[in-house]
Amino acid sequence: MTSKRIVSSFQSDRLSNLPDTVLIIIISSLSFKECLRTSVLSKRWRYLCRETRNIAFKESEYVDHSVSDKGSKRISFVGYMCQWISRYHGRYIESFEICFSLPLGFMAEIESLIEFVVSRQVKNLVIDFKDPSWTINSSASWYAYLSVKLPVCVYSLTTLESLKIYACGFDPSKFTNSGLPRKLSIGWIKFTEAESLLSNSPTLKSLSIDYCWSVDIKNIAGDMKEVVFDNSDFFPEKACSFDLPNVEIFKYSGSVLSFDVKRMNRIIKEVYLDFFCAEGEYDKPNRRTKLDGTDLSGFLNSFRGARTLSVCPYLLQSIQECEDPSSLLRPMDTEHLVLRTRMHVMEFKGIKLLLDNCPNLETLTFDIIRRSKFSYTKSYCGICPKTCWQNNLTYKSLPKTLKVVVVRNYSGHFNELNVLKFLIQSRRGHADGSMLERVELYMNNSMEESQRMLAHEGAEMLQSISGAVQVLVHNL
Repeated sequence: MTSKRIVSSFQSDRLSNLPDTVLIIIISSLSFKECLRTSVLSKRWRYLCRETRNIAFKESEYVDHSVSDKGSKRISFVGYMCQWISRYHGRYIESFEICFSLPLGFMAEIESLIEFVVSRQVKNLVIDFKDPSWTINSSASWYAYLSVKLPVCVYSLTTLESLKIYACGFDPSKFTNSGLPRKLSIGWIKFTEAESLLSNSPTLKSLSIDYCWSVDIKNIAGDMKEVVFDNSDFFPEKACSFDLPNVEIFKYSGSVLSFDVKRMNRIIKEVYLDFFCAEGEYDKPNRRTKLDGTDLSGFLNSFRGARTLSVCPYLLQSIQECEDPSSLLRPMDTEHLVLRTRMHVMEFKGIKLLLDNCPNLETLTFDIIRRSKFSYTKSYCGICPKTCWQNNLTYKSLPKTLKVVVVRNYSGHFNELNVLKFLIQSRRGHADGSMLERVELYMNNSMEESQRMLAHEGAEMLQSISGAVQVLVHNL
């Protein structure tokens, strides 16, 4: 027997010598799909997967929506779920996930499955009935009349720690204080009861509202550690206030509201801000963008304690238009700044403003998204894209703490190279001994060969002027 086989046999024996209780803990750490595969290992393993504490039924893994007999496949999938659960041997379920689009016609079976996991004192429950073709909340609103309801048994479940419900209606008033989870994610529904939910949720630590519409909430307050709003529409007011003295993660993606921050944690781990303009991408300042610039600049000041800050192109373009002295950007404690940018001249002044006000910055990431529809060679508000970064007065004080610059979706475009040249030449050595350590460039594998060659040439040029600064190229 070879040494490899001896080692393999020894490891196999060690695993086989473990008691079933330990093996169940091991397979419960696997994905549900991988857990099921262990049943073919041996006779002993055949039924162990029936005691896994983590169960996930995902329609996408069983039903091909492009085939003509999708209906019969869905029927078969429901039958499989019911049969598998009927043979489950475990006493407790840690997590249960069901992803099944628009399950009308199958609600008796769905409720039976959920009642079963509730009887097994499930801690983490995911009920996702959204259609995979939906991309915006208006897609879901067309099917609002088909919305199914959260089974009654869930409301009083005292073991529930986290609940995620997508495209599934529910009544917040039915939750008892002991039944409300500490982590709640709601998505793809008309959510007019948001205010009452928060007012009766003293134990809630994490709230996520994703792709909802008619969100009726004026004040977000409490002891929450994480708050996420992802592409949800507020109604009837386009205003929202925040009183979150203990929040550690704050993410907002959606339209610009009239934001009022009463209290915000002085030290926040992560802030992510992604706004879109009602007029879409614009090439000239206007009354609306000037108002947004003042609102967003003031809102950004509320997150001065953010250690990691991610911002979007619209914020970069609009904050430079702030005309209210009381809302002008102030110094921040940010250590990692992520700029989601088109690297267009319209955003350059916003980039400068942020760098000027991040004196403790250690890592700067440019996450380059789709190109702007406007010309990259024309000047904007007196700023020339070719000379903007060559001016020695570009920054009053580039952060001396800056060590790493990362560029994602790097393409070697001249605007990218001009920014990087400036950063390298400004930070490759200071009198106090501080210096930039490395620049990491991540290229997309889908780039054409000719563009890839130009990108590599740009990287070589950067290395030639970088001195001791490392310039590293990676493939995404």
